[in-house]
Amino acid sequence: MTIQLFIKLYGTLDKWVPGYNPETGCVVHMPAQSTVADLIVHLGVPPVRSVSCRSTAGRQKKVDVLPDRALVKVFHPIFGG
Repeated sequence: MTIQLFIKLYGTLDKWVPGYNPETGCVVHMPAQSTVADLIVHLGVPPVRSVSCRSTAGRQKKVDVLPDRALVKVFHPIFGG
């Protein structure tokens, strides 16, 4: 069984996903029980610290299992000096 996820990438993360459209995002199909961390690996983006998943389950951490049809927003880490 698979789940469907709606992905929006922010910052410079879109350069890691071929064919990604920043205006519409992309749709990804993952195995059921996939976590946010699994999604990051699947997308091929570098490890990120800030991930926001908006769904009926609320905000999710990297270890949380993603619900089907979730909108997942992935933010680039902020660097400061």
